[in-house]
Amino acid sequence: MSISCWQTVNGQVVNVTTEEYPPPGTITKDTLYYSGARKLQWQDFTGSLTPGSFSAAETMPGFSYDAASIKKGDTIFVRVYLQVYFVRNESWVLAGEGNDYALSHEQIHFDIAKIAEEQFNDSLLKKSFSAEYYPIEIHFLYWDFWRKMTDWEQQFDTETHHGMDRAKEALWAEKVRKSLLSGSDLN
Repeated sequence: MSISCWQTVNGQVVNVTTEEYPPPGTITKDTLYYSGARKLQWQDFTGSLTPGSFSAAETMPGFSYDAASIKKGDTIFVRVYLQVYFVRNESWVLAGEGNDYALSHEQIHFDIAKIAEEQFNDSLLKKSFSAEYYPIEIHFLYWDFWRKMTDWEQQFDTETHHGMDRAKEALWAEKVRKSLLSGSDLN
């Protein structure tokens, strides 16, 4: 659980806390939830080839949130549940293409989703929300970080030529590793 953010507006206080739920590392039939202690494995890719795709593998990562709130007196307590996920049945690998290098490339995509989620989390805890509009403000903030994630994913694939440029791939791997450790931006 993360530290709370408080703001008083017209005598009402908005208190935001965050929590990763389901717990990191949870695996269901179709979803794997991010854990720094567990890297992707080829058996996680249970989907079918996307028709017309030119890729050797495809990963479907992302992040989302759910929120619940309760008002007690002049305080609105908001709990935001964060999820970084890998959709197993929409992620696939071509037969014979499942090597360590390709898996590392797909892991970077999953790591980028985690970085976006961590930055969303940090922003949730730093931002002041209004008592009247906090659900909308949280939703807009989420979409800001979703766009960042998709921009980073596209930049990663463009600069590495979808993993074909090994030197650029190594640079991205280091940039992502540092960002995961420090919480820094990928730009």
